[in-house]
Amino acid sequence: MMTVSGLTLVSRILGFLRDVLIARFVGTGPVADAFVAAFRFPNMFRRIFGEGAYNAAFVPLFGRKCEEQGSEAAVGFARNTFSALVWAVGILTLVAIPCMHWIMMVVVPGFLPKFEKDLGGIGHGKSFYECRVDVKGAREIYFQITGKSEAAVRHWSARTRVEDMHLLDPEGNKRKLLVSLKDEGFPIVASGQKEIASEGLILTQLSLSGDKHSGVGRNVDPRKRFVPREGEDVLEVIFGMDPTGLARIQLPQDHGMEQFVVQVMVGKVDEGAEIREAVLRIFRNHPENFDLTVALSRIMFCYLFFMALVAHLSGVLNTFKYFAVPAGAPILLNLVMLGSLGLVWFMRWEGDLEVGKSLAWGVALAGFLQFVVLWIACSRAGAAMVPHKPLWNPELKKLLFLMGPGVIAAGIQQVNLLVGGVIASFQQGAISTLYYADRVNQLPLGMIGIALGIVLLPEVTRRLRSGREAEAAHSILRGMELAMLLTLPAAAAMVAVHEPLIQGLFAGEKFSAEDVAKTGWALAGFALGLPGYVLIKVLQPAYFAREDTKRPMIMAGVAVAVNIGCSLLLFRLLLPGGYGHVGIAIATAVSAWVNVVLLWRGMDGFVTIPRAEWQRLLRMALASLLMGAVVYLAGLALESWLSGTLWQRMIALALIVGTGITVYGALALSLGATSLSALRSSLMAGRGREN
Repeated sequence: MMTVSGLTLVSRILGFLRDVLIARFVGTGPVADAFVAAFRFPNMFRRIFGEGAYNAAFVPLFGRKCEEQGSEAAVGFARNTFSALVWAVGILTLVAIPCMHWIMMVVVPGFLPKFEKDLGGIGHGKSFYECRVDVKGAREIYFQITGKSEAAVRHWSARTRVEDMHLLDPEGNKRKLLVSLKDEGFPIVASGQKEIASEGLILTQLSLSGDKHSGVGRNVDPRKRFVPREGEDVLEVIFGMDPTGLARIQLPQDHGMEQFVVQVMVGKVDEGAEIREAVLRIFRNHPENFDLTVALSRIMFCYLFFMALVAHLSGVLNTFKYFAVPAGAPILLNLVMLGSLGLVWFMRWEGDLEVGKSLAWGVALAGFLQFVVLWIACSRAGAAMVPHKPLWNPELKKLLFLMGPGVIAAGIQQVNLLVGGVIASFQQGAISTLYYADRVNQLPLGMIGIALGIVLLPEVTRRLRSGREAEAAHSILRGMELAMLLTLPAAAAMVAVHEPLIQGLFAGEKFSAEDVAKTGWALAGFALGLPGYVLIKVLQPAYFAREDTKRPMIMAGVAVAVNIGCSLLLFRLLLPGGYGHVGIAIATAVSAWVNVVLLWRGMDGFVTIPRAEWQRLLRMALASLLMGAVVYLAGLALESWLSGTLWQRMIALALIVGTGITVYGALALSLGATSLSALRSSLMAGRGREN
């Protein structure tokens, strides 16, 4: 575990550096949302296959082959499985890449337009539309006219008028979007709201109330020079589209509105004039988000192919007790992506398609390099994997039978994140916000939970195969104790100083104070479930070692159902304030603890917790709570440094983390949650087993 955790720590630190740079280059804007949504697929499969789920099916079968028939027969089984994997995942990749447009329609439905009309189909007539867009948690509304040529865009932009724009609050009251005559430039103002920024809209007509003296209203063309009279107010306003065909209305921060209502009028085309093909769309996310997500997904999907093969090679090496190379392989991903970000900096690309494509190609290259490194390691271990025509034998059938349920069971967190991402696509910026929060949450999860799962599975499998059930149960119990000793304080700290952590790591020019607050609260929500997700990784080997993947799959299915229900409920409740994504994070935490309870009950007493262990657990919880209070005060004391320069933020974070570790260590020892002798004996036992 120390080998896996140490290399995972290096990978996570490099990953943090990578994400800090991504946050600085693209923030939480359209490119960030598109890249994160596209990266979710390969990253999810890396975690599902590469961090334990594939091992849930393959390692027990491979380990039994080694124990019963020797390494030569086991390697033959592994080669046949490897060949089948090459064919299956290769065909999946070739089919999925051209179908990515339809796949992304399911994965990020919030990126799709909320209104779409073929303008060419209007013919020589004119049309009038009323459109309603759900704006709970939305930041912006976009109008877009696209055509086969710039001439088509200019043609229809000149004929498109937007009027009667208003917002509806939760009670159904209108908040009209008018313009102010008091300031030069006619800024848009929502009734009862703050000033609203807009781009791409041209004022074409104002209906004014009567002035103070005559009381007679009038209509004026603001494109022509006119002088406002005393007492005049704007009653109605009509906007046109500028020739670019793209307009944006930035909604007030924390507006709390339910719907955006707009009337669009498309003017008549002269008889005999050419009817140009174009489409009018209205979005609540940037119009380029969806197409950019599709483009980046196509580039990165080949990473899935290599990750499936890497998972297989990792399972072979882990069973032979070669843990270092599989655990260190993800470091290559972060190094290559840091190189891609360096290229972005060198080329001076800023927040556009080149940034996203550079990162996407980096992901694809990293997958290939990881495969090459692990293939060489397997070859040196005497288990070279050379693909051939797979032999469809009973062993391969059993692997597939076990793998389906095992992938779902062991990959529950990734399934929950995928579900959360689908829901989060309906709140602008939520996908990237959840991503940054999850990256911080993944540090203790990767170092502790995933490392424990990787090491425990072959260990418990060997002990059960040799009839030592009591020793297998003891391994699970020790894993639970170690998991709680390390994750309870991590969870308490992330809840206590959620904003200082995010501010110190990601704050920058494109990562605003609002982004810090929203990401910080998402981190706090994820942290509530951190001990639960680690316990899942510890308890599942008790099932997988017996080749039982069906029951964990059913339990994971129940947990996912709970996650979907809680996500939809909490997302809707918190969305009006712009924090719907926090509901998704809390829902994943609830789902994790539901899964823990089901796994524990399903073991039917295989592992029992003595009274002394319960007492230690309570002492760990108390020490974690007290430590959380201390780091909260430390965060307040260092608030000015956390808002300062990069070096000041790094020093402040180091002081907060160092204080937390020191305080928790002292409290854990003084309260009797653990002891130096217990830690020393566990370490020596681990060294003895390794030797």
